[in-house]
Amino acid sequence: MSKASQIILLCEDRLQEAFACRFLKQGWRIESRDVRVVRYPHGSGAGEKHVRDRYASELKAYRARSAKATTILIVVIDADDKTVRAHYQELDHACSCAQPAVIVRQTGEAVVHVIPRWHIETWLAYLDGIRVSEDLQYKPEYSFRGRESDCHPLVDLLADACKGGQRLTDPPDSLVQACREFDRIRGLLQR
Repeated sequence: MSKASQIILLCEDRLQEAFACRFLKQGWRIESRDVRVVRYPHGSGAGEKHVRDRYASELKAYRARSAKATTILIVVIDADDKTVRAHYQELDHACSCAQPAVIVRQTGEAVVHVIPRWHIETWLAYLDGIRVSEDLQYKPEYSFRGRESDCHPLVDLLADACKGGQRLTDPPDSLVQACREFDRIRGLLQR
């Protein structure tokens, strides 16, 4: 298995982008030039729709590129008040609604769904030592709006634990599911 030469990152906003890029850089030494970030719209509520609208076309782009070179598609979308499973179904639905329809993610594909519940801020609060509940929102305290790189020390904790194979202590369920997703592509990030 060869190391991925490109990672496509489809996310809702700058904080998710900062989180994902820092995780890849700190834990796996992935350079920013190896990550193609699908640009997202600015404005409240537009990010989730953007991810759903672009998912099928980015899945097609991933498949076209992965036929020639090792590629990874990472999709980050907040669960908000829904379940992680509901968002998996919404992403599958986006594929069936595309014109023409796109085959849903297949088991062996290097396509990772990262779906924090409520928001990525829940994970940041957890990494900051807060005992979190996925029924509560942590967005006000951990928004990092306009200073997204300030989340890097918290993301580094996760990246270091993940790289070292350490188990997290009482993590939120959505983070556990994201770690399982990540484990599927771990070999594509290492030399």
